[in-house]
Amino acid sequence: MGHAAQLFAGNRDQTLIKRVTPTAEQRQFLQEQWNALADHLKKHLPARHGYPVSTWLQGSYKYGTLIRPVHPGEEYDVDVGVYFHWTDEGDATPSPAQLREWVQDELVLYGRGNGDVKEVVTPPKERCSRVVYARQFHIDTPVYHLDPETDRRRLACLSDAWEDSDPKKLYKWFRNAASGDDREQLRRLVRYLKAWAAVSFDEAPESRPWSILLTVLATQAYQGLWGSLLGMDDDDALTAVIKKVHGRLFDKKAVPNPVDRTEDLNRISDAGWEGFLPRLQALLDVAERAEAAEDEASAALVWSEAFSFLMPLPETDQVEIVDERSGRAVMVLPDIEVQVHGGNPKTVLATYRNEVPSVAKDCELTFRITNPHVVPEYATVEWTVRNEGEDADQVSDLGHRRAGLRMLTANEHTAYVGRHFMDCIVRLNGRVYSVRRVPVNIRNLSYPQRNPPRPAYTKLRSILRRR
Repeated sequence: MGHAAQLFAGNRDQTLIKRVTPTAEQRQFLQEQWNALADHLKKHLPARHGYPVSTWLQGSYKYGTLIRPVHPGEEYDVDVGVYFHWTDEGDATPSPAQLREWVQDELVLYGRGNGDVKEVVTPPKERCSRVVYARQFHIDTPVYHLDPETDRRRLACLSDAWEDSDPKKLYKWFRNAASGDDREQLRRLVRYLKAWAAVSFDEAPESRPWSILLTVLATQAYQGLWGSLLGMDDDDALTAVIKKVHGRLFDKKAVPNPVDRTEDLNRISDAGWEGFLPRLQALLDVAERAEAAEDEASAALVWSEAFSFLMPLPETDQVEIVDERSGRAVMVLPDIEVQVHGGNPKTVLATYRNEVPSVAKDCELTFRITNPHVVPEYATVEWTVRNEGEDADQVSDLGHRRAGLRMLTANEHTAYVGRHFMDCIVRLNGRVYSVRRVPVNIRNLSYPQRNPPRPAYTKLRSILRRR
């Protein structure tokens, strides 16, 4: 039985589902933008070209499984289908390429009059056009022909080909796969898998699974386990789903579309598949070790191998790893000195140990293990920044992780007001050896300041990103 349920979807300030789900303000902004674009297209395309036009929201936003961008520079992805209506009995009807040209031209006109639009990507993609907005998201607009008499849908490709595609059927299949609380749990499980994919394939992007692939895999696994998952917490349910998906994909690569068995949803290339399977195996190993963990802290530290900075840790300043037989600490915890540098030119403003009670924005921090003898010779040291608070939420900068063999120092830059953590995790032979949590409280203040009061919370941003 898992111990990390409260850290996945409990009532705490920081949970995995809260960290990966867009805020209410972000969801509202996305909804306003795609509604405005859809209204524009439905008004102006029929006026210019004579065909009735409808739109239909699709993709992760429609499914309720959208996650926020987890790396700087990434964007929210919203999909709005554009449907031109005519019956197939007509003689002269637009070609796929013509429909794509009409929509692309209209998007360009829309972008010129909308200050929130950064660009309309040119040339468009094979299966959709893309409108990029200034606030970290884009809208993809696949274009379809819809025959209102037969309800048949065809996707218009840029290469002037029709492709049989009906996203509405697949959505209805997902919607009917579960109901009530079960559907909400399934949506959370899909988000967890998408979060894992978002942080686990940086070095192998060609191996990263598509959102719809993970959605179908999780849904079919959930259906197959439904009777045994009743009342199960999210960490245990996720472990069960991972085991089911692992067994399926290691047996066979193909994942047929459940509403069109002729379509394989697994579009990862054979070369990319060689990078996917080891990562799926590692995810299974993490899930099984977390399942066998003795307590919440141990389980969370194991899950953090898969979810990195997205996985919250218990609200303690330090997490001690103890020997089960003696109850004593396995090792002396690393002591971490933090030097604060600021000003122009940069000077040392303050030095702290194991906690930064108060620091201003736009300072450089140097974290250093002052008792390196407690770090074994072949141990890996992970420095993981976990950001919290409204400032970091606004730009979806939830943190980052760096690791190296006996990496005894790390440099960061303060950027977001709030309470953040630098977590130093020492691993030996792949297992947690010791942990030190360093709270960092960032405030709106100016230096110099003597004996500042203990503050509210702050955030860190990697200094490496600024170079």
